[in-house]
Amino acid sequence: MSESKKLIPKRRFKEFEGAQMWEKLRLGDHAIIKGRLGWKSLKQEEYVDQGPSMIAGKHITEGIINWNKVDHIPQWRYDESPEIMLKNGDIIFSKDGSLGNPALITNLNSLATINSTMMLVRLKKNISSIFFYQIMLSSQFKNLIRLKVSGSSIPHLFQADMTEFKFNTPEVNEQIQIGEFLKKLDNLINTQQKKLEKAKTLKSAYLTEMFPDDNESNPKRRFKGIKEDWVPYKLKDVIESEFKGKTKAIMLGNKSIYLDANYLNGGEISYVNASKDVNFNDVLILWDGSLAGTVYHGFEGSLGSTLKAYRPKESGQFLYQYLKKNQQKIFDNYRTPNIPHVVKTFTEEFLVVNPHIKEQTKIGNFFKLLDNKIALEQKKLDKLKHIKQAYLNEMFV
Repeated sequence: MSESKKLIPKRRFKEFEGAQMWEKLRLGDHAIIKGRLGWKSLKQEEYVDQGPSMIAGKHITEGIINWNKVDHIPQWRYDESPEIMLKNGDIIFSKDGSLGNPALITNLNSLATINSTMMLVRLKKNISSIFFYQIMLSSQFKNLIRLKVSGSSIPHLFQADMTEFKFNTPEVNEQIQIGEFLKKLDNLINTQQKKLEKAKTLKSAYLTEMFPDDNESNPKRRFKGIKEDWVPYKLKDVIESEFKGKTKAIMLGNKSIYLDANYLNGGEISYVNASKDVNFNDVLILWDGSLAGTVYHGFEGSLGSTLKAYRPKESGQFLYQYLKKNQQKIFDNYRTPNIPHVVKTFTEEFLVVNPHIKEQTKIGNFFKLLDNKIALEQKKLDKLKHIKQAYLNEMFV
């Protein structure tokens, strides 16, 4: 395949079909590239409550700067580095640690700069900043990051790396149209992300109010007409039985789904020639591995060797939500420290405060609806991200 054929994207806007081929450009010829030259003896005690903003990578999520979280520095500290005083149209990104994570500066209405872990790209007029921001989300820039990460124990992007960075681009009108189109997708993704976070926050609030704290006998919020006190039990007293899973190596075929950590965390399905020893009411806990102590529910199949299943006497959905609310406590207090493993005495020691089965059922069903809502919002977000990635693959050379 010739170089000319390579520089035509698979997908173009109709008015640009048959237009001239894209060019390969060197970023240093078309942009000013700057970073903060060290801290210049900046000390933690010099930070102020009000003053010019100083942005770090931790303040950027999915291209959005959280201006409520940025640091602030004295005016004279801002003035001493004019080369990195931010302007609308600038692109900033992390050059140390977690490389990349770019943000496009827009609607800037106050003084702002970057800290020493960041780099700034200020493009000339022949390159659209909204287009180049998308370049930094595409495989072209990700390939550079991959090389830097794999080639160093301490990943770092030097100014020279960005100066020599080669990228493919059409003429500026096509750049702008591509950038604006993908910006609309980014806005949809950001909106969907907020919906997902809102659903998660709502569930977290209800978990706090509908389950009692350690020093409480009853929760703050209850269903109307229910007054029976909650009763403390050991975990072993609210389950009929518990059992460990079996290894996959001795089981072949496709009789039932093999329930291992990979599948439970969203990985691919695999099948084994074994009976279904887990039903949908059972509560599962990962017994070994880095995520030991993680709790699951709502699965049916053959239990994997790193998991244990609890068969509840009453509502499995309630028991799952109770354990999930206390997930961090399980991690902190019921795992071995060096090689993560749930302690053998977990079921004998862990305390479960149980209401009447009528309230258990109501609580379990309520949180199942919330979990379904969260799963739906996550599915919508994943779909939008897949669409965005497909366009990045097809609209860029």
